[in-house]
Amino acid sequence: MIITLIITVILYIPLGFALRVSQPYRVEGKEGEVPLHCSISIKLRPEEMQISLYKGLHGQEKICSSFVNLSEPYFTTDGRVNCRGNISSGRVDMIITGLRGEDTDLYRCEIEILFPPPYLRGVGNGTLVYIQETPNCPTASTVSQSQNQRQTSEWEAVKNNVGPLPLLYAILIITSCSFILQVVICKWRASSSMAPMLSQKESYMKF
Repeated sequence: MIITLIITVILYIPLGFALRVSQPYRVEGKEGEVPLHCSISIKLRPEEMQISLYKGLHGQEKICSSFVNLSEPYFTTDGRVNCRGNISSGRVDMIITGLRGEDTDLYRCEIEILFPPPYLRGVGNGTLVYIQETPNCPTASTVSQSQNQRQTSEWEAVKNNVGPLPLLYAILIITSCSFILQVVICKWRASSSMAPMLSQKESYMKF
């Protein structure tokens, strides 16, 4: 009878302190920086925690990790990729900096409750972090400026009777089309690079 009671206490008491970590489906970063929020669902009030961030669907590549005492709920880490943030109202708000386009991947929050007992650990379902590259593409202002410069030079040529007028019009049309095509191609490359990651995340969520 006593053994049964002990087993019941061991099995069922920790369930009341279950830790659940949830994350948003997808976030997009700019200029190597991205915000990431990890929500924590737990009944007890933690005082000491370990916050870690892992890269990859099942990988163990630790991006950053920090011990946090909730009397001072702010943290920051050093490295090529930096994490800084704070803990409040049942969530961890992080800003990740130093990311590159090649760092686009699934990122998982790991939360460990160190004190008070019992020790609890929870891992989030993962957030697809998309880091937008900055391709060396002409911007709208650059295209407009280049077109204005070309138009000025071509009209000067017309005034000076250099070359036939139809040929100059043809050059102007071809130049405009080439700039527009470059912008379209760059935007298509940026959007197409995101498609495999979305597919991987959607497959993972089905399971």
